[in-house]
Amino acid sequence: MTDTDTMADIRTHILQDPQALLNDREVMRALISASDADASNNIIDLKSVVLKRLEGRLDEMEGQNSTIISAAYDNINTTTQVHRAILNVLEPKSFTEFLDFLRGAWAQTVNVDVARVCLEAPAIPLDDMPALQREFGPGVVFLQRDEIDYYITLGKDFEPRPITLRQIRKGVTKIHGTHAEGVRSEALMKLNLGAGNRPGLLLLGSNDATKFAPNMGTELLMFYGSVFEKVMQRWLYDDE
Repeated sequence: MTDTDTMADIRTHILQDPQALLNDREVMRALISASDADASNNIIDLKSVVLKRLEGRLDEMEGQNSTIISAAYDNINTTTQVHRAILNVLEPKSFTEFLDFLRGAWAQTVNVDVARVCLEAPAIPLDDMPALQREFGPGVVFLQRDEIDYYITLGKDFEPRPITLRQIRKGVTKIHGTHAEGVRSEALMKLNLGAGNRPGLLLLGSNDATKFAPNMGTELLMFYGSVFEKVMQRWLYDDE
């Protein structure tokens, strides 16, 4: 095949699909460079400047699109994780099974190191607390009257918020159990267990100090708390 034949084929392809040529940045750059070689030194070629700026803008837009796609993918993953976490809460068939699930599978689903429920049991003598704790295991912490509010506020004189996010130096053995030394942040969700019943507390603790902080949003945790309120009321009171 001669050079003439090759050029004829190239010309045919260009005429058939000129857009393909225009979309190829390397080819366009080569064509512009070839035309620039014939220009005089005292002529400023604005088309090269425009092309470079357009290329920069295109690269920027591609980067933004990649960021948007990545954020959308993360949102889908987060939504899936939330749905899984909520659906899993409804699966246990007994309160003991629910507590085992809470500190095990559910803690892994929401990516925390500690997950447990605190309940106030003012009618139970202190001497009976260890036996009660052994019966239900480490998934639940039994406290005396008003201890939940005291822990949420750290003893300060103000009304405890429904959701409290904070960073701590270390956990409390009575609350966090064997994880106490490693806990650096926690989320506290005060649970309304119905009229006439003492409040409960859903506690999530993390060894990561950045996991929970006061400036973070609380909408998702409020949703978790509302689901746990219904589940806890069912296990604790509906069967009475």
